[in-house]
Amino acid sequence: MTDPSKLIDAFAPAIGPSPNTLMAFMRWGFKGSFRYMALGGFVSALGGVIEVMSALILGLVIDAALGSSADTFFSSNMMLLLGVAAFFVLLRPIVFGLSGLMQSVVLAPAIMNMIYSRLHRHTLGQSVQFFDDDFAGRIAQKQGQAARAATDLVIETIHTVIFAAASLIGSVMLMFTIDGRSALLLALWVVAYVLLIRFFMPRVRAASKKRASSRAMVTGQVVDTVTNIKTVKLFAHDQFEDRAAIDAMETMRQASVGFGILSANFRFLLMTLAGLLPLIMVGATLYFWTSGSASAGDIAVSGTIGLRLAQMTGWVSFTLLGMYANVGEVEDAIRTLSPAHTLVDAVDAKELIVTEAEIKFSEEDDSLGSRSFRDADGNSFHSSQLPSPSARSTIINPSVNEID
Repeated sequence: MTDPSKLIDAFAPAIGPSPNTLMAFMRWGFKGSFRYMALGGFVSALGGVIEVMSALILGLVIDAALGSSADTFFSSNMMLLLGVAAFFVLLRPIVFGLSGLMQSVVLAPAIMNMIYSRLHRHTLGQSVQFFDDDFAGRIAQKQGQAARAATDLVIETIHTVIFAAASLIGSVMLMFTIDGRSALLLALWVVAYVLLIRFFMPRVRAASKKRASSRAMVTGQVVDTVTNIKTVKLFAHDQFEDRAAIDAMETMRQASVGFGILSANFRFLLMTLAGLLPLIMVGATLYFWTSGSASAGDIAVSGTIGLRLAQMTGWVSFTLLGMYANVGEVEDAIRTLSPAHTLVDAVDAKELIVTEAEIKFSEEDDSLGSRSFRDADGNSFHSSQLPSPSARSTIINPSVNEID
């Protein structure tokens, strides 16, 4: 049996250099895994439909109870009850179990390492000047940041966005079976929800990009200070390094506060909008019930859908907040990591093949004077001429007067 965690080649090389736009970067980073993403999305959508069917089944059971006496309920509705049990005990767990398997075993571990390894290979191909112009810790932080954020973006799209979209569409269709006016009210609520999302999400994206950049700067400052601690101790002042780190942390704090204020306002307005949904759904169905166009089961279905969507709204919107934050982090990392390589081979370049290698000092080196050295075989050489055996690297270490 095939190991599901190995369905995707996590370390397959990328085709071409890293693009500098979001969608092109995502295609470059995840190429080779799209069919499994589509399969995961299908299973997630199926889970959304299953949730809507749960409300429908509840309504059917209530209508069956109202249409039967207590003495004959079980005997006259045995097949319905068995179907309900099979739905909740077998079908629903299987669908959600498959969804969890696709997201947590097949996709997340593989695509995380896929984009991480591709970014790392691309970064290794940069010239030395690229690394001289930036903090080593900041570059490493950007690689991890981009890989994590891009992976979270894919997984949450499958787990949340597709699931919620299927649930919303299924809910609107189900409400049409009760009364078209209820479906219209739900559709209007969805439009208001989308408008709220469209207003806040671009602002969240920009604030997240600023926060990610400041966080990477703090990491770069701290990591490079620790990495070069000998130089810091010899030539720098502790007060200067401390001040530089504190300034970077203060910038990160301010960016985090700005992001937090935006997030708090978004969640307040969102919860207000979510609270209106059960009132609209149940209130409208109660009105239709008083006019004889809805049953008690329809009231239960409307109430279940309204409460479920209201609860899901908070979860979905908080996830969307994180997703747009991830978009900002990926774009911030792209800006640092995606520049084209500046030191590349000529078009007609051929592979360098070395059959014999030799190192000689043709003139006396003042730094070595007239000292003698020994190679790994114990042979002595004068510093004016140091032959090296073929294909052997020669390292001179004056401190020990040896060639290793």
